[in-house]
Amino acid sequence: MSSVFDYTSSNFIKKLVSSDKFDAIEELAEVFRDSSLCMDMNQLIDALQERERIMSTGIGAGIAIPHAKINSVKEMAFAIGISEAGIDFDSMDGFPVHLIILVVAGEKQHKEYLRLLSQVMAILKHDNVKENIISSDSPEEIIEILKMAN
Repeated sequence: MSSVFDYTSSNFIKKLVSSDKFDAIEELAEVFRDSSLCMDMNQLIDALQERERIMSTGIGAGIAIPHAKINSVKEMAFAIGISEAGIDFDSMDGFPVHLIILVVAGEKQHKEYLRLLSQVMAILKHDNVKENIISSDSPEEIIEILKMAN
């Protein structure tokens, strides 16, 4: 079984400047542009934003998990976006989002996709993990925080 760390890298971690949730989703999805992960970035961004229009991915506690499964994604992956100012994601609890976990997968990766979402959520439930990620100084430090919490 693959580890959660097989699906991300320090290249997929970004401090966000966007203040709008749709802009933030696009800004974070752009980390995949120079990888071989997705063959059609416009389709990916459209799918992620359309999913957000259907229902907010702000799950509460300052976390949002935008996600999409589309054919042009060749490898399942996730990106991490940090907003120090916070972004209104229309979350259930009404609080701004500071941590965005953006998950992408191919259309036929349903089981693996659900497993990855579950693993990421389990890590974020550890005490102080979310706060340590938000206050981190580098993508490499975030990877180490995630490894220690796993």
